[in-house]
Amino acid sequence: MYQTYVQVILAVTHHKVDRIFDYGVPKQWEASICVGGRVIVPFGQKNVRTEGYIMGISTETKVPKQKIKAVLDVLDEGRPVFTAVTLELAKRMKQKYFCTLSQCLQAIMPTGIRTKNIWYAQLQYVDTTRLTEQEQEVVAYLEQKNGTMPLQDLESSFGNRYQYVIQTLKEKGILRFQQRTFQNKYKKETRYVTLTEDTAVLSQAIEKAQKEKRLLGQRKILAILQEVKRISIEDLKQKTGVTQSPIQTLLQKGVLVEEREQQKRDVFCLEDFQPSKPFTPTAEQKQALEQMLAERKKEKKRPVVLHGVTGSGKTELYMQLVQEVLNDGKQAIVLVPEISLTPQIMERFISRFGDVVSVTHSRLSVGERLDQWRKARDGEISVIIGARSALFLPFSNVGVIIMDEAHESSYYSDITPKYNARDVAKDLAELTGALLVMGSATPDLESYHKAIMGEYLLVELKERAKGNVLPHTTVVDMRKELEEGNRSAFSRALQGAIRENLAQKRQTMLFLNRRGYATFVSCRKCGEAMTCPDCNVTYTYHAKENILLCHYCGRQEQVPKHCPVCGSSYIRYFGTGTQKIEEETKRLFPDAKILRMDLDTTSQKNSHAKILKKFGKGEADILIGTQMIAKGHDFPNVTLVGILAADLALHANNYTAAENCFQLVTQAAGRAGRDTLPGEVYIQTYQPEHPAIQTAAAQDYEGFYAQEILLRRAMEYPPFTNLFSVLITGEKEQEVVETAQKLWALMEHFKERAGCTVLSPSPAALPKFRGEYRWRVLVKCKDIQRLQSFVLYTVEKVQKKSSKTVYFHLALQPQNIV
Repeated sequence: MYQTYVQVILAVTHHKVDRIFDYGVPKQWEASICVGGRVIVPFGQKNVRTEGYIMGISTETKVPKQKIKAVLDVLDEGRPVFTAVTLELAKRMKQKYFCTLSQCLQAIMPTGIRTKNIWYAQLQYVDTTRLTEQEQEVVAYLEQKNGTMPLQDLESSFGNRYQYVIQTLKEKGILRFQQRTFQNKYKKETRYVTLTEDTAVLSQAIEKAQKEKRLLGQRKILAILQEVKRISIEDLKQKTGVTQSPIQTLLQKGVLVEEREQQKRDVFCLEDFQPSKPFTPTAEQKQALEQMLAERKKEKKRPVVLHGVTGSGKTELYMQLVQEVLNDGKQAIVLVPEISLTPQIMERFISRFGDVVSVTHSRLSVGERLDQWRKARDGEISVIIGARSALFLPFSNVGVIIMDEAHESSYYSDITPKYNARDVAKDLAELTGALLVMGSATPDLESYHKAIMGEYLLVELKERAKGNVLPHTTVVDMRKELEEGNRSAFSRALQGAIRENLAQKRQTMLFLNRRGYATFVSCRKCGEAMTCPDCNVTYTYHAKENILLCHYCGRQEQVPKHCPVCGSSYIRYFGTGTQKIEEETKRLFPDAKILRMDLDTTSQKNSHAKILKKFGKGEADILIGTQMIAKGHDFPNVTLVGILAADLALHANNYTAAENCFQLVTQAAGRAGRDTLPGEVYIQTYQPEHPAIQTAAAQDYEGFYAQEILLRRAMEYPPFTNLFSVLITGEKEQEVVETAQKLWALMEHFKERAGCTVLSPSPAALPKFRGEYRWRVLVKCKDIQRLQSFVLYTVEKVQKKSSKTVYFHLALQPQNIV
């Protein structure tokens, strides 16, 4: 029946259909299909139009001929969405992150191109003698809509009681349900006009326009086009000042001919950037670059851990490494953990490499992101800067993958597939033969340990690039401040330092990793705290909007005037966030110009860049922010950094809490004194004796590593064992708890045979989220294969007997066990 067959993975995420389906290819599509392309195929008993991804092409099939269905359509003009490399990457992700191949492919393909299928109700014929009054009502409504409309809209127009009526009309043959496929291509088109080649028509139009005064607009248009021959409609309007009306008239009369040209959107203007040249590296930088280039030449490359103190010139090394890659005709991927870091690193790369660079991140429009993907596919760019999704751009010849601030938790995806960008980058480097460079002043302990053991290459930069020393650090014990009557969020020493800095016209950065105004709102009479009913966590008060906001699910509530439990009016705000720090800063330093940078002030497009540009130009004296200001930024005039509540991260319910605290404090402190001016850092804490605080104050990574790695070994945490998390969720708490207990009991029965340690089931750190209860079982084992087999076997056994409303979420080596 068919000469060609395709092996297709459906765009359906259910695990029961996570397998290859064979489809026949009609002759009209044979020349258009390719591995990695997308097609529309019929699926199921109702032959629902379904998007699919071509994994292979063959001339034979084992499926009986009478069961083979045909491809209905080929998408994307027959061009592949996936390369051979990204298809293989998706297969690896499926094995590592316990999800379907379809979910992995959908994570890899560009945002915005998914098709949407809509059922339409279509009127076939009308025989009113056979229809009830209600049926006639539906038919009359459809006739007003030209005989067809989306089925869902039709049902919504009449309500649930008419669903039976609509179904009856279908059974009588009066209505037909038909599925239509829609796809927004997000293409940007520019409309151009030229003069007609018909000289008679043109002469007549020119003569008429010159005679009649009312045709001034047409006269201007014809005059311009006699000079330039071809012009965009937008430019034509600007040059002549005419509206669309005279242009449309000339188009309708055939005097003008319209042409449409597709263009890819640019996300920056090259003229805004001054070209730069490479710096001459210091002796230490030169040695580091030579080490990385030597590793790059090897057939089997080790990932590189580039451990450089803050201000050591890691970005310049990135650029010189990228230049070597470009010289070889290859491409570079540069990952940054925060959108807030993109403007600065983008400016430096564009100034050096020009328009071969582009940027992609979630604050761009869907069309802008899609066009950067197309530029990568079409070979129009060679360097991409972006968040973790930049890994999936369809480059044909990747030479280097750079992860800036590689220790950051934002490199972990919290939606399925819950992948670790560091591991995916490692796989991508293996598949492409590229060098993976993970740069940080505070590498994650596991990567650093692998580097110490020789599995990774350790490259170190121990000195600042400009020869300046690391900032002087003062640890302030806030317990003493409180004892001595200072209830302010600012210690007296920090207040004095800010005043001195303002007097010297120097800039200050204040870091607090908690947004909002107050961390919770409570009744002083009965103690009731205002809590999100969907997540069982306290609301955060946001003063500017005067609302209570759940930072987990986004639920908003008005601030109550009376306690909902006891009716008291004694409502009080407790705790401190960046909004409150901003208010207090303005009170203490009324003449200072202040900016705040957190999730609330950076919700709009380009807001990060605008705030950073203002601060960089000296238009503000003090920048207050959360962790998005704590890393990567380089402001020469910043000589003072204040870290408020430095020990916040120590209270996290995670074995990496001390590591996260050390990283945040060290990174934030590194923003001071990065140029010729000396830097000063004040670390305010209620736990000044904690090793993470002490080593961060000394900028002593090796000291922190030496202490923390001993603790990890003693407690059997990674990197000395492997950790597997099973999160069980559901809307019924009792079902969730019982399922967790059953899983734990089964694991206890088999654990000795498997060589695993099973921790008792317990509520997750966030026990309720968006209306679902959450319990967790953690399993440890030194053998990763045995651990994986053990967990998958026991989960499958319990899942078969569990309620369908209970869900299992698996994560190997979880970084976030909230």
